Amino acid sequence: MIIAIAWVIGVAALAWALWCAVSAVLDQAPTYWHRVTLLGIEVAALVQAVIAVVLLIVQGGRGTGAVAEIVGYLVAVVITLPIGAALAYGERTRYGSVVLAIAGFTLAVLVLRTTQVWEATRV
Repeated sequence: MIIAIAWVIGVAALAWALWCAVSAVLDQAPTYWHRVTLLGIEVAALVQAVIAVVLLIVQGGRGTGAVAEIVGYLVAVVITLPIGAALAYGERTRYGSVVLAIAGFTLAVLVLRTTQVWEATRV
């Protein structure tokens, strides 16, 4: 896992969540640009997850429990935004923006927690 990329993803997810929350307060449904930004953040999260899995395999040295926890967090990181997008797509009102804001905040927390576990279990 590349910690600098993780921080960029986390900050981008928080900024995007704030944008979605402001849209909800302004009574706006998610726009095309919300979705394009979501796609960019998701691609970065996917790349980071692949890098992390490769490093887990190549570096080794972590306990089975740590590897399972990291992989579980990586799966959660990868599926959070698509699930939020699917739920928001079904709700084409300001509440769709609320759902996206929650998904963005959740992603930021998951990325933070993944980096904490990664660093704590590093060999």
